[in-house]
Amino acid sequence: MDTVRALVFNKHGIGHMTRVARFPRPGETIRALEWRFGEDAGKGTNVAVALGRLGIKSAFVCKVGADDGGALGAKWLKGAGVDLKHYKMSQQLTTDIGLVITQSDGENMIIGSAQHPCYTSREELFAAIDDYPEAEFFLTGLEIDQRLPIEGCRYARSRGMTTLLNASPLTDEIRQPLDCVDYLFVNALEGVQLSGAEKKDRSWYQIAELVRRRHHPKTVVMTLGAKGCIVCRGDGGRFFASYEATCVDSIAAGDGFMAAFAAGLAWGMTDAEAADWANRYSAVVVSRKGAILSYPTLNEAKEISGSFKKRQANEGA
Repeated sequence: MDTVRALVFNKHGIGHMTRVARFPRPGETIRALEWRFGEDAGKGTNVAVALGRLGIKSAFVCKVGADDGGALGAKWLKGAGVDLKHYKMSQQLTTDIGLVITQSDGENMIIGSAQHPCYTSREELFAAIDDYPEAEFFLTGLEIDQRLPIEGCRYARSRGMTTLLNASPLTDEIRQPLDCVDYLFVNALEGVQLSGAEKKDRSWYQIAELVRRRHHPKTVVMTLGAKGCIVCRGDGGRFFASYEATCVDSIAAGDGFMAAFAAGLAWGMTDAEAADWANRYSAVVVSRKGAILSYPTLNEAKEISGSFKKRQANEGA
């Protein structure tokens, strides 16, 4: 049996996915081009599945309903080789449901389920971490809540694990110090929010550095959409241009980026190499329709992206 190298703690949910020519204006009713159910999952499920398809054995910690949504999540995770020991299905719970709206250019809007207390307790999370003493990476995010993922990072770090936190969705100011986080993942909007400043004439380097100084993670990884990403740590920041690809659907890009970055670290890549690889993997993801079903295997990603060219940009300056 393969050793679990990455432990993922975040949300599972099932999404309605609708495609439209353009987003509706306030008060306007429009027709969908298509509507599908059950082809999107929560950020935790997405990351665990993407890691599995990249050949990184992971375990997923989550509580869901003993319903169709929970069963579909188990099917996806099992298909990617994810350890399900701590994927708990309960008759007392209902699996969350969300809505993803994607317009023709690939841009998307997401409406998640109503916020509720995290179903997993602190004791259950810590016990799950203890169950995988050889795991090297702990990946989590704020889709569950804010407190427990950060506490999980602190405990996982004490056990010698590298910690990665996705600050999404950012519904409130983060008040806990993030000195237990090795890699804090934010998009441009979240970066501005966490910086405590307005963008104005500031560069993205400066925004990322403000986030790092204000919240104290070891490294800030800021994604800039189709432009690329910035990796910022105490020794300065560096911009990595994205790869050119026709964007069909961007819904799964952020979670795929985080998983690919972590996979790169697991393979022994430097931060710079992992960022470039994550950009390349994300370019493949956005070129394919759908969310969790769009994550390619390692061989597929290499084959598809072999002809991709890197964009000529220096957006981080």
